[in-house]
Amino acid sequence: MMNFGGASFSTILLDQFGRLFPRQVWSHYRDLADNQGFDRLYLLLSFDCDTTEDARAAEVLDDKLRELGIQRSYAVPGTMLEANPAIYRAIFSKGAEFLNHGYLPHTELQDGVYRSTTFYNKMDVADVVRDVEQGHQTVTTILGKKPAGFRAPHFGRVPLQMQKEVIRPVLKELGEYYSSQTTPVEGMKHGPIWWDNNWPEFPVTGSSTAPYSLLDSFSYLQSLAIRKVNDQYAVLLKQTIKNFMLWNIHGLLNIYVDPSHVVDNIGFMQAMQQIHDLGISTLTYTQSLEIGNQDKAE
Repeated sequence: MMNFGGASFSTILLDQFGRLFPRQVWSHYRDLADNQGFDRLYLLLSFDCDTTEDARAAEVLDDKLRELGIQRSYAVPGTMLEANPAIYRAIFSKGAEFLNHGYLPHTELQDGVYRSTTFYNKMDVADVVRDVEQGHQTVTTILGKKPAGFRAPHFGRVPLQMQKEVIRPVLKELGEYYSSQTTPVEGMKHGPIWWDNNWPEFPVTGSSTAPYSLLDSFSYLQSLAIRKVNDQYAVLLKQTIKNFMLWNIHGLLNIYVDPSHVVDNIGFMQAMQQIHDLGISTLTYTQSLEIGNQDKAE
């Protein structure tokens, strides 16, 4: 097994700095976004669907979001696509974009609690490659269209070296041409899209008050046993949208949630209504590439 190092301690210092001077950090991000051709704020919303509960929740949420004119992107492990083909085919038929999210399951039910599984940083390289390839093939088989992009399971734990040296070469061979598997730290360095050796990577974004920290549903669960977001999540999401508009931030609000975490959360849908009412356009990953192309990047 190859040895890939973990995250740098400097990330902690960056997080502290971002919390002290959030507006300045986001102003720098806006400059990077402007250089890439993003002259306004866009929502890039994606869903990680790791359980059967996520499939059922996605079926409900997708219709509501479509009514608001919000674009949707889905990252579903191959095993979950195979377990819920009718649901995901219906969602795909209504215009959603699907990513390759690997094949193996990302969770395992133990004593009534879902525990995370399939960590690439703990797997042999050959097994990682196999999982990426099988994930690609399963999306193609179930939906009838090859995925254009990729997200690794538990991507925050996948070292950049592994992404660059192991995963990206496989994706290129498969015909995929983007990924979204890096944390907000890379977004603050490079902007909405990180063009790295002709490869477009979409770092997810943080909140307006903590630019370097993930604004994802898992971080705000009530508990592992109660897999629903707490009240703080929606408050922070709505405040982030409000602040971005107030501060005139351009770029991508690239956020992801697990559908089952938010399907019953009134605040999440209020935030999506807020997006609609403010006239904030929404994009999929491939649509984002039409705006932030490499010729405009720094």
